[in-house]
Amino acid sequence: MIKISILSVLFAVVLIACDQPEPLSPKAQTIADLMTKLEAADLFNGIILIAEEGEVSYKGVHGHRSFNPREPLKSDDAFRVGSISKPVTAVAIHMLAERGQLGYDDALSKFFPELPYDHVTIENLLSHTSGLYDVYQETEMRAAFYAFYDKLDPPYTNKDYLEYMIQSKPDLIGAPLEIGRYSNTGYVLLALIVEQVSGQRFDVFIREHIFEPAGMTRSGVYSLLEDRDVPYIVSSYRIDPEGDVLPTPDPNAPRSMYGLTYGDDEMYTTVDDLLAFDQALRNGTLLKPASLNRMMKPPTLADGSTARYGQGMSVQDINDIRYVTHTGSAWSFLAYWKFATPDNDHTVIIFSNVRSQRNTFRAVYTAINNILHNEAYDLSELFGG
Repeated sequence: MIKISILSVLFAVVLIACDQPEPLSPKAQTIADLMTKLEAADLFNGIILIAEEGEVSYKGVHGHRSFNPREPLKSDDAFRVGSISKPVTAVAIHMLAERGQLGYDDALSKFFPELPYDHVTIENLLSHTSGLYDVYQETEMRAAFYAFYDKLDPPYTNKDYLEYMIQSKPDLIGAPLEIGRYSNTGYVLLALIVEQVSGQRFDVFIREHIFEPAGMTRSGVYSLLEDRDVPYIVSSYRIDPEGDVLPTPDPNAPRSMYGLTYGDDEMYTTVDDLLAFDQALRNGTLLKPASLNRMMKPPTLADGSTARYGQGMSVQDINDIRYVTHTGSAWSFLAYWKFATPDNDHTVIIFSNVRSQRNTFRAVYTAINNILHNEAYDLSELFGG
């Protein structure tokens, strides 16, 4: 078995020195020291980028892109970012709305008349208030879904997912806006709506209308690649309880939903490309201000409470600071993006391709945000303290 070695820190030190503006600010230096310490303890393997007003203040490259053979990460390596695909899908929908090609109040039945959800709207899908079950998260439904897929020939597509829904017609878990419940299903359907309305395949649309205008040169939809042997997309790994580093996906593991649908998942990108997306949203390259505000404004639910998800981004107030973020995971890839807003003007992007049994990723991005906001953080538990 392969073990993560403390020698990997040497790669990080060299790469950080090449990638960093000098000198580092006190906060950036604190973060750099923390990340090097985390890597030395086998608690982080990946890339982190922090920008203020669009200018990179810190970029750290820690660890390996591959463990067999052992190769160090490069700052322009691409990672699969899981649900960070959703804000891109949302931008595509908002673009079509700006052009008058669809409306936020359009019912799902307008696009898919075979589905029995007349009161579910595009806005509900965007904000996770549709009441649609998430096949990814419902164990019983997932088993039925796999049974359906077993009768099909790969590669599987979103249209297969739609056909499953048409045949099974799962009940809603609640009326639209009754509850806010995260649903990958909604974004699978939104990607199909983009294709139906635009007349383009989803990956072609987002490449032409989002990636290229934003200057994103190493981004795409992994499951729609004709050739998936892309040299700059890194491999993913997991650390087992004995500390061994194992590749994912594991061919002996139970079946997974990953790689079956897009729009909800399957995007790959680099930290620099995601920063370009972040800035293209801020400066109006991609959307008008009103559309961006929609993405960041959670709806009011039927009981009067406010949901925690806008029309494409998660929104949460922590210690009187508003965070507009999205996380993602796919296999052992983990990703975090904090969008820069006027009152919280740091962009934070963290990608990892190694999932630890200790599940440290959330603790890491929380600590980094605390450092940026001059707040205390405590990672002693991660280090056995």
